[in-house]
Amino acid sequence: DQLQNPSWVAAAVQQLSRSQMQRSIDLYRSATAAGLEFASMRKSDAEAMFVALVSSAARLSQVDEALRLMRECREKGPGISVPLLSSATKLLTSKHFFKEVITMHDFAVEDKSLVIDDRSIWSCLLFCSVESRVYARCRGFFQHLKASGKPSPKDYGNMIRAASSQGDWHACLALVKEMRETDVEIDSVIYNTALATCVSASQTDMARKLLNEMESSDGVADVITYNTLAKGYGRAGQLDKCFELYEHMRAKNIAPSQVTYGILLDCCINEKQMEKAAEVFDTMSKEGCVMNTVLYTTLIKGFARADQVDQAMKVYEQMRSDTAQGVTPDLITFSILIKANSDAGRMEKSLQLLETMMDLELAPDEVVFNNLLSGCVRTMDAALGRRLYSNMVQGGMRPSNATFSILIRLYSACKLLDEAFEMLRVEPAARGVKPESRLYVQLAQACLRERQGRRALEVYKLMLAHASPTTAMHGSLLGMCVKLNMLDSAVEILALAAESGGRLDIRDAESVREAASRKKKSQLVEAASEAISKLRSAT
Repeated sequence: DQLQNPSWVAAAVQQLSRSQMQRSIDLYRSATAAGLEFASMRKSDAEAMFVALVSSAARLSQVDEALRLMRECREKGPGISVPLLSSATKLLTSKHFFKEVITMHDFAVEDKSLVIDDRSIWSCLLFCSVESRVYARCRGFFQHLKASGKPSPKDYGNMIRAASSQGDWHACLALVKEMRETDVEIDSVIYNTALATCVSASQTDMARKLLNEMESSDGVADVITYNTLAKGYGRAGQLDKCFELYEHMRAKNIAPSQVTYGILLDCCINEKQMEKAAEVFDTMSKEGCVMNTVLYTTLIKGFARADQVDQAMKVYEQMRSDTAQGVTPDLITFSILIKANSDAGRMEKSLQLLETMMDLELAPDEVVFNNLLSGCVRTMDAALGRRLYSNMVQGGMRPSNATFSILIRLYSACKLLDEAFEMLRVEPAARGVKPESRLYVQLAQACLRERQGRRALEVYKLMLAHASPTTAMHGSLLGMCVKLNMLDSAVEILALAAESGGRLDIRDAESVREAASRKKKSQLVEAASEAISKLRSAT
């Protein structure tokens, strides 16, 4: 039977593996089932056969099958050879089976007699360990790689990627130094990765030294290099260094990009240097820099933060008129402008922006509506607030606890506490939102400020039905009652808290009793004492 002929099986498997990989594996399985004797097969034939089989399984992405074949090669065949491991490692790496390549290596080196002197195997293992984020293995693989031959620029690049991923700027710089000393070519990607690692670790001085080295190599330092360092200066609030670097890169004939100008704008805005930001923007326009939505919005954000709403609107109008470059505002642009105008009480302008936004088919989100509602609080326009809230829910927007909090502020400012109570009683449940306890406390405090003790108690009872007030919340309500000399309300809240087993600091309860005692209100003292006894017995 041919299936029991070692020479025929070895040759047939190798022949089939060139174009019919699955058939080669199936033939081998059939032969082993028929009783193929590996001992009678020549070692060279067996080694070549297993290389063909494992390679076929790897090409078919059958990782488990490849590992199974390697195990059989060790247990029944000639043992795992370096060519077999090399072929499987390269094929599986090319198919992105990174963790599996490491597993295969670990299995192979269980055989202490296996000496892996193939540099390509270690190179693949290093790459796989980086890609699978098994950084702890990188140094060991790299040392084996160096023992097998000189690492390539790609190998050093993988080591620098591993160091960068762990924020190890020391290792990045050490590797760059080693590359220079061993005359390994360093490209801009490697340099930029090392520099970015220094910047991320707030080591801008070390990054600047690295830049100086890069500038000594023609064409290595590019606009990405300068942008990365500028971002580091900006993050550190070093505005002067940021602009000095900008002038330096221009002197080196490196043209600033949109990103460069965006970094400069962000730096100016974060340092509240809006005049400087405006100068940067003017320079961009004069130099014909291609403008985009992000750049315009960044400047708008800066003016809005500085409460220079008119300036923000001027930039917006310039943006809208910039039809030549096809720049249009986005959701973030409108959100910033609507908030700025709403905070300034310019609701007419905010509503115009909302209308324009919807004309551009940009759907306003909850943040936009919340900002508009906050504007209604400032202008105390309850009617507009109701309309906006109605538009919000009719448009399919789900309000949040933040929305309800703003509505409470609005109705409180407009002395519409009954409407606020009804809203809090009905709307969260109607919109499928679980109301937070703070909403009830917020409304109860608003009622107390208006000396509406009965209404405050109704809000407190509503809270008990839906949530469990915290110790701090009870302390806040009782403290306000004492401060406003609304001791009847304080004692009633205290009694309800004791009855419901609420969380309450005894010291807050005793402060209510002491206030009642000072006012010589014996009935309130007695009621407070009874509540305190219940609270103490519960604890």
